[in-house]
Amino acid sequence: MKPRGYVREARAEKGYINFYLDYSAFALPLLREIKARGGDYGGGEARGKIVLEHTSANPDGPLHIGHGRNAIIGDTLARVMRFAGHEVEVQYYVNDMGRQLAIVVWGLRRLGLEKGKKEDHAIAEVYIKANRLLEEDEVLEEEVARLMREYEAGGPETVKEFETAARGCLKGMVATLERLEIRHDRQVWESTFVRNSSVEKVLGRLKATKYAKEGEVLYIDLKDFGIEKELILTRKDGTYLYTTRDIAYHIWKSTRGRVVDVWGADHKLVAEQLRTTLRILGETVPEFIIYEFITLPEGSMSTRRGVFVSLDELVGESVERALSEVRKRRPEADDAFQRRVAEKVGTGAVRYNIIRVAPEKGLTFRWEEALDFDRQGAPFIQYAYARACRILEKAGKEEEPTATPPLSKDEERLLKLLGKFPLVVEEAAEARKPYQVAAYAQELAMAFHRFYMYEPVLKARERAFRLDLVLATKITLHNALLLLGIEPLEAM
Repeated sequence: MKPRGYVREARAEKGYINFYLDYSAFALPLLREIKARGGDYGGGEARGKIVLEHTSANPDGPLHIGHGRNAIIGDTLARVMRFAGHEVEVQYYVNDMGRQLAIVVWGLRRLGLEKGKKEDHAIAEVYIKANRLLEEDEVLEEEVARLMREYEAGGPETVKEFETAARGCLKGMVATLERLEIRHDRQVWESTFVRNSSVEKVLGRLKATKYAKEGEVLYIDLKDFGIEKELILTRKDGTYLYTTRDIAYHIWKSTRGRVVDVWGADHKLVAEQLRTTLRILGETVPEFIIYEFITLPEGSMSTRRGVFVSLDELVGESVERALSEVRKRRPEADDAFQRRVAEKVGTGAVRYNIIRVAPEKGLTFRWEEALDFDRQGAPFIQYAYARACRILEKAGKEEEPTATPPLSKDEERLLKLLGKFPLVVEEAAEARKPYQVAAYAQELAMAFHRFYMYEPVLKARERAFRLDLVLATKITLHNALLLLGIEPLEAM
């Protein structure tokens, strides 16, 4: 077979046709394209709208590291899908009608809120103490149930109490997320779908199906669909359940675009019940990204009992550990520089160490992996970017290369990876696999560090070409890091 274009050779081998690229042929066109597109390199053409829901933690305390995995998966996916060309609206679904918030409000009435603390942490203390009181005296449960009924009925004073408590907790949660560069476009409150009668309409439609059963409670029998556990829609007192309101929420979301939800593994059954119920109604079903739990080597977490590691604690510890490492590596730098770099390295380390593992796999967060400057992790990638910046700064203005010199294996490896980036973005967006971008960034950083180690740049005869290769690597690493929500550092 006669080779064409960028193909150097084609061979029939062991039942396959293998194509061998001519790196010299596409090197300059590729480098010129990357330079021309800059921050857009790797991005795709405009395509459809996606409504992505992630995090959506109950407003009963600070985010813990499990919520952190949800938020980081969701935010990274949103970044990747936007870069690939999708219009993405990111939503936080506020569970303001659940028992958890009712317990918080009940606890605030009895115990008050400690001043001077980050509000989500102060609310967690109230929630934990209130649960202990309820465990000691079951009679008090009726007071919580009454609060839930009053809120659902729309009593003005009760509504004010619930909203004040929820907003206070959300303020603390948002601050935590923003430190990790995670933002939502819209908060959607669960109570909205009760107040505007959407839930009532959904119940009417469900009652008209053959799957609706009514006794002490109203429920949907899903056995015909292979789901043994029924979906309960209302409690004995007639109040709605979370899943009932969630059906109304998803119907509304589907009018705004294709729906993608990031949910924990403990919601697998609920996710399947929801999808099946929406099919019964003839509504669009959402996509689910189900993630397994994350732990520290010390163990797991429970918000109700107060045994948990907050995301604030995890990030704070990461930044402090990063600061210690930066001070060892850059003792001559001033304190402001060291702290700024440590903040970006520490937060980047948390994000990368979580996103690098596929959601369906369990994850134990280990510091030695997260803050590895030398082999893997965000600091390793950030350092590759900083190294590229330093080379280009030393070089100053350079002439454009006019020809491709004979290429080393390290140069070929870099060119291959640079050309692969748009395909990685496309696959990660469409297959909903943001961890592929993390793996790619790691591979590119490793290839660049190897290139730097074995191939001179500033004193090389091929100086102009190699500087273009460094520039293209810098641009691509920059774009990949931003997709991961990690700041590219020009010095560290």
